[in-house]
Amino acid sequence: MRICPGCGAGAADARTAFCPYCGRELVDLSRENTDRKIREVKRAQSETMSAPKKVGLVVVVTLLVLFLLLAFAVFLNIPEEMNAAGTQREMDRLSGDMQKAYEKEEWDKLEQYLIDECEVYLESPDYFLYRTAWFLHTYPSLFDEAYQAHDTEEMLFIYEIMAEDYDMRADDIFFSVYGTDEEIEAALAKEVERETEIMMEEGLEDEMYKLRR
Repeated sequence: MRICPGCGAGAADARTAFCPYCGRELVDLSRENTDRKIREVKRAQSETMSAPKKVGLVVVVTLLVLFLLLAFAVFLNIPEEMNAAGTQREMDRLSGDMQKAYEKEEWDKLEQYLIDECEVYLESPDYFLYRTAWFLHTYPSLFDEAYQAHDTEEMLFIYEIMAEDYDMRADDIFFSVYGTDEEIEAALAKEVERETEIMMEEGLEDEMYKLRR
């Protein structure tokens, strides 16, 4: 049976799609059509209801995977290893900067690293090695000039710098923490010994030993 939604007339002929009285399209009220519509509605409702569940399942699985990866990383100590590797790369970079400047005898650039940017370059275990190298390049000639000019104050100032640098080596911890070079270490010891002899010749023993106490 088809019913007209306009005038309410019925048409038993299933082949008739429009109302013979008012021309409106007829509504199919047959059981077959009704069941089909019900099935379509239920299927659409089921798909709508399952969508949030699928999304929720994806979120849960994703979070679970991330948690497991994090737990695995912590278990293997990966964050600390990555941090240590980053620190090592930075120390290598700083050491590399100073080494290049030293090998190329770019003393102004080395001074920049050692003096102007000392807070940064102190992180390198080679800092004092290259600072000593720079001291040896800079101060012996200045000491000799002060000696020739009988400038006792300048001599004591330079001697204090060199002696303090040398006396740092008296602590065994120094060699276990900082990088060294045999040639530079030998040159430092020789220079401090030379300056010490000159200071003693000038009768500056008391002032000299006060600086090293």
